[in-house]
Amino acid sequence: MKKLRYRRVACMVLLASLLSLIILPTALATSPGEHSNQGASISFANPGAIQTVVGEGTDFATDVLGNAWDMDQRYDVGFEVGFNNVSASNGIWQGTFSGVDQASGAPTTGYLFPLFQGFSTPINSQLSQELNWDVTGAHDAYTIDTSKYTLLSFRMYTSARTQYYVQWTGTKPVWWPNGDHRFGGNDGCYTGCELIYWPAGWRTYVFDLTQLNGEDPVRAGTWQDNPVVRGLRFDPSASAPVGTQVKVDWIRLTDPSTSPSINLRWNTVDASAGDTVDIYVADNPTGQNATSPSIRAIPVENGSYQFKTSVLPAGQYYFQLRLMSGDPVSNNCGVTKASSQWVGPLVINGAPTVRINSPSMTNGADYATTELGNPWDMNDASDIIYRPPPYPVTQVDETFQNGIYSARAIIVPGNPQSDSQILLHTEANRPIDTTRYRYLSVRMKVDTPAGRDGNWLIKTGWGSRAVWWNSLIETDGSETKYGALHEGWQTYTIDLARAAPNPSCTTPDNILTPPEQNPFPAQHGWTQLGHVQNLRFDPLETTPEALNTGADRFSIDWIKLTSVDRADVVFDIHWEVYDPNGDDVTVNVYAVPVEGTSAAGRQLLATVLPNGEKVYATSQSAAPDSAASVGQYKVYLPVVLKSHVPLPPCEDGCLRWYPTANGTYYIEIEAEDEYNEVHWYSESPVIIEK
Repeated sequence: MKKLRYRRVACMVLLASLLSLIILPTALATSPGEHSNQGASISFANPGAIQTVVGEGTDFATDVLGNAWDMDQRYDVGFEVGFNNVSASNGIWQGTFSGVDQASGAPTTGYLFPLFQGFSTPINSQLSQELNWDVTGAHDAYTIDTSKYTLLSFRMYTSARTQYYVQWTGTKPVWWPNGDHRFGGNDGCYTGCELIYWPAGWRTYVFDLTQLNGEDPVRAGTWQDNPVVRGLRFDPSASAPVGTQVKVDWIRLTDPSTSPSINLRWNTVDASAGDTVDIYVADNPTGQNATSPSIRAIPVENGSYQFKTSVLPAGQYYFQLRLMSGDPVSNNCGVTKASSQWVGPLVINGAPTVRINSPSMTNGADYATTELGNPWDMNDASDIIYRPPPYPVTQVDETFQNGIYSARAIIVPGNPQSDSQILLHTEANRPIDTTRYRYLSVRMKVDTPAGRDGNWLIKTGWGSRAVWWNSLIETDGSETKYGALHEGWQTYTIDLARAAPNPSCTTPDNILTPPEQNPFPAQHGWTQLGHVQNLRFDPLETTPEALNTGADRFSIDWIKLTSVDRADVVFDIHWEVYDPNGDDVTVNVYAVPVEGTSAAGRQLLATVLPNGEKVYATSQSAAPDSAASVGQYKVYLPVVLKSHVPLPPCEDGCLRWYPTANGTYYIEIEAEDEYNEVHWYSESPVIIEK
């Protein structure tokens, strides 16, 4: 095994390689914070600059995924390998190193994916490939723009520090990070002769991804090598033993241009050439739990450091400076010559969050409701078609209770895994118009057995797919790829228009299973069929290992098959705004045309003031049946609607739009408070056909 040599003064220190995971000798128990008696001092030259309020800036997970990595739920971490007892509560994700890959049985350390890109190869021989039910880097709408999001920060606890690593991938078809893009190093510092790990406990890590991070021997590639990143992986402590506990408080990947920097300046006494400054950050005025530096080894002669505030989530923060000895023995590690007082608070004001409910993938006309008059709401067994023998029974213990359908997947003798199937109620004289209905959504619940991680769950069948046909599956049928599930109640949506004929492994955006992996369905696509008579949802594909563990049971609240939102004369835009600080929020509503339509450019429709008053940008946007504010004026707009049915109220979180031009539009909501400005876009468009 090749050993990497790392020289510090006259001593040799082994550095663990990411690929070979060489385990370092046990580091000395010396604390990097030991004080010397040299009479030196350090203090903030501008404490008032810290005692201010700033906005939190633009965060990838919040703004692109629509869900901050704040660890309020287990699957704020998209996927994990090598953990036992995974849970999330009180804003903390946690797990314990199991020492084994629960899917394969191979030894492994624990690692996790904030952004999980899915699979491009079969799982367990047949269950395959990319996640298609969830927001993930496998879908280009949810990839990381590497030119924009360049600051990575996270607060993590490890009970045994060894080496940390950050890995990422931009490949397509999707593939796990394989070492070609990474940085990392020993989670501590080097004196002249020894490696000192930071104490076990919490550390706030901060990385500027436009710079080289980590240690030279394990660095590969740069953040900007690819225009987008599709998968992001953390190895919290790569050589730690079984039983190591890991906790994650929050993860941020931010655009530094969207929040201010604070120039932290210092004064020193008796600082020597070669001394450096470390910056500690805490969420309390005494520095409790701030066991290691967030920024380290700043040359003392610099006199200041530009701290980019977007690295911190909303909250209150305090700062401390430590003057580290640069003599050859300590080498800026292990000996603190002086520490400043804790200064603060810096208040990070939380940005508003927005949810756009109309237009959306679940808001359009629903097939079962519109065409059959009976939604697939799981109120009773009429939502499902039960086929007589010789069709096999694929789930048992079925119940319909309080609008919830529950059952347990079983394995039909002779099959390698279960193929639980729900054939949804359709009617021969009301086939599904595939040119209209395209968004399949399911609200579904599954639960995690004790001691299992996400890797085991997916390998043993925690995934769903959709299947459809007219005559026979092998004649004109299609099936989607295997889409992995998350714990608890979740709503999953897939755009069936992404199912195109003749898929292959070289067409990664296609959601159909490639024939190289399953030649049984004809794979004729969705839109291309024109109409579909039979639609089936397969909730679980459980393997024998999962039977009778609790991982083989599922519950479904409802299933929808909806169209793109459409309007002729009027369309109601609906949204929800939440401001964590209770600040006044002003909302600007825009219509953004899809390229290639006949519509004009991005247009402001109206401004909604904190008191709810709507100021319309143009008279065409305003309500026709009342006086509407347009700038400083009020206008009355009589409009004859095509329907005489009274319109429902459109009040809080609603804007009634009377468009003047045909086209396909996305809706943009811009929300502003005193310190923040955020932009949210509808996940699907509205088509205007006058």
